[in-house]
Amino acid sequence: MKRQLHNVIRTGLFLLLFWSGTTPSAFGLAEVKASATIEGPTITLGDLFDNLDSGHDIWVSNAPAPGERTTISTRYLASLTRQHNVYWQNSRAVEHIAITRAGRSIKYAALKDLIAGEMESRGLANRKSGIRFDNQNTTLHLPENRTIEDITVQDFTFDKKHNKFSAELSYPTGRDQYETAMIHGSTYVASFVPVLNKIMSPGDQISDRDISWVSMPTLRIGRNIIRDKNNLIGMTPRRGLSAQTPLKLSDLKRPQIIRRGEAVSILFRSGKISLTATGKAIKAGGRGDVIPVMNLKSHKTVEAMITGPNQVEVITAQTDLAHLNTRR
Repeated sequence: MKRQLHNVIRTGLFLLLFWSGTTPSAFGLAEVKASATIEGPTITLGDLFDNLDSGHDIWVSNAPAPGERTTISTRYLASLTRQHNVYWQNSRAVEHIAITRAGRSIKYAALKDLIAGEMESRGLANRKSGIRFDNQNTTLHLPENRTIEDITVQDFTFDKKHNKFSAELSYPTGRDQYETAMIHGSTYVASFVPVLNKIMSPGDQISDRDISWVSMPTLRIGRNIIRDKNNLIGMTPRRGLSAQTPLKLSDLKRPQIIRRGEAVSILFRSGKISLTATGKAIKAGGRGDVIPVMNLKSHKTVEAMITGPNQVEVITAQTDLAHLNTRR
């Protein structure tokens, strides 16, 4: 009898609140949330309401995978709570509650070290082996308090003839809950090439600290891909270059130290004879570039190599180009 009376009173308050527009907190009624973030494998009433007096642990639905989202309609919620005599208010006219399960996403591409370690433990790979996944962007979802170290390899097979592997992974989805996933891929002979570790623009001079290394399939490294970092140091991009991308010689040029039309000192050597004259650069260039320069006295144009700021040396049959290039 008392319980029936209590329900009648709560229902009366609910109707009074609905028609009067009074805030729910004034009568202690629970307020449905528009969105909620949960951590566990199930969704309960306590996750979906503010100021809920009772029924916190009543099951509503299974939770989505860690890092994933789902929705619950307030119409379904009304039917469920009616069965348990739980009363609440929807003052914001929420139709669907957005539920997000806390978690972190791990793409297959981030599992290279895990697979490499498994292969190395089985004597199937070495430091020169690269790993490529069939679906690099496929994602595993872990609880917020778990990391990639909690993923383990349960089974592993390798086809030596075609260099293909399959791995069965076990990963946590909740407290003492695990799921498995199959991951497939292949291995290849890899080489390391130097790349920029940050975005660089024309005029930026590349130094050793701007360089890092990336692994790539050896068969995909063309003749024009730079393999020696010394071919990068001291150079500048011809255009904006992104980070972590293999570079070609055509992507770079020497930093400009002589501008077009600038006055230069022209050096001419022949045996033991050395002559100097004042000239003008017909083209711009960097150290080591060969550009046309005009002798201001004779008005003749000759080819000369840039040896320093405002300094060029005339190219002759006796010119030791290798020696000039080492004077950088």
